[in-house]
Amino acid sequence: MRHATERGATGVQTVAIAVIAALLVATTGLVLTTPEIPASICRAVGAVVGQDLGCAPSPSPPQPPRADEDFQPDKCKVNQTGDKYSSVVQIAFIKVGENAGFTVTEYSDGTVTMMASNGAEIGATGGFGADVAMGEMEAAAKVDFGGGVKFDYGSTWTFASKVQADQFRQQLDDYLADQWALTHPVCYGAVCMPRPVQGTPPPPVPSTTFSGIEAQGSVSGKLGLSSTATGADLSQAQMTQLGIGAKLKPSATWTTTRDNANTPADASDDTVTHVTDLQFNSETTGALELATGGIGSMVGMAFSFTTNARGEITSIAIVSTLKVTSTTGVDAQGKVTSGQGSSSSSAGGQLSGSSDVGDMVVTETRLKLDPADAASQEAVRDWMGGTHGYPGLIPLASISPATPGGQDPFATLLHTSASSSTVSYTHVTDKERFALNVKFGMAFGIDVSSESSQTTATRATYLGAPGADGVRPSLDFTECVR
Repeated sequence: MRHATERGATGVQTVAIAVIAALLVATTGLVLTTPEIPASICRAVGAVVGQDLGCAPSPSPPQPPRADEDFQPDKCKVNQTGDKYSSVVQIAFIKVGENAGFTVTEYSDGTVTMMASNGAEIGATGGFGADVAMGEMEAAAKVDFGGGVKFDYGSTWTFASKVQADQFRQQLDDYLADQWALTHPVCYGAVCMPRPVQGTPPPPVPSTTFSGIEAQGSVSGKLGLSSTATGADLSQAQMTQLGIGAKLKPSATWTTTRDNANTPADASDDTVTHVTDLQFNSETTGALELATGGIGSMVGMAFSFTTNARGEITSIAIVSTLKVTSTTGVDAQGKVTSGQGSSSSSAGGQLSGSSDVGDMVVTETRLKLDPADAASQEAVRDWMGGTHGYPGLIPLASISPATPGGQDPFATLLHTSASSSTVSYTHVTDKERFALNVKFGMAFGIDVSSESSQTTATRATYLGAPGADGVRPSLDFTECVR
């Protein structure tokens, strides 16, 4: 006598056999050379009998080709003026009290950042003065707004719009007025009466704060790397032979900041950003053809990576700052090649002698990473100090990844997935400080790349999607220039 469970199993088997027979009849005449056909039969049977038969997974649907617009950077800084607002995106300094204020940055996407800084020092430098700010932060200095309101130097608030930023400023003003009223009663003779107050709550905590300076070993340990930049001991001649533009220093120091995503009570969405200088190779970066026109020499280069609360890398950035040394020899396709004025012709023609070449050029390559994408995570970590043959080295082409990365997984990832923009600025009087401010802005997610009281973007480009030949074209980034 059979048990009920046996009868049930027999029924499932019977159905499965019938399904298989039907599928085999349906596929009569097909050449069963593709492994997907048996896998499809397996999945069909599993669906009918309601069981997981361990079939091969369904193939991923083909991804549509990415458009140029998919690679356009999210935002840019257009223009900076030191004393007023206008309709363009810009940096300005708002003074609050005698020795405190905010460096306010408005971007082309409508977002606004406000960074606490010292008004007297800002005025002395004529710009943001990142060299002053870094020293203040390392010394754990505070910016005193009066009324008992103090913020760590460099504390930054991020707002979705200028309206929100203005509301924050008004809240701070009202709160400071309340604090003043509480400590300055109205007195007539021997009778003192408290002044009226509005009951304004204190301003919110900043979204980004300075966490400190970390050594290379500490950063490597957090990433689970046994070593970092082991290939960085190559000589400059060897780097030149390999076509290397820069390298991560084996004894690098990292500026570390934390962003609470405007939810200070919830640490699960916090991110940490580490920024360090790259040591560039002057032999290959002494005469680079620039996408925005002219030839430039490297002044500064920085690398950053951001991790989420689980320690997974969510983004990286490579930002280079060059001073324009010649207005000739322009490659309109944006190729980054060494050579003194020797530019190959291109379909876009040449921009020799263009008046919008500017004084300084900033090339910013940013890559957003999916924490769940093991391949991209491995490529970045491996480059920073894994099993890669020469970790920590930046190929010259990766400074502006217009061309394929060859056999280098890290360079290939930048070429296929990163956004890369190049912006030319004019009226830059202190080029070294300009480069330092670019690096400083990377740590806080803001753009403080202008030193003078009037630094304007004259031309901007970005790399579009890889074409049939694998090359990414250089396209006008009109949103960055007014």
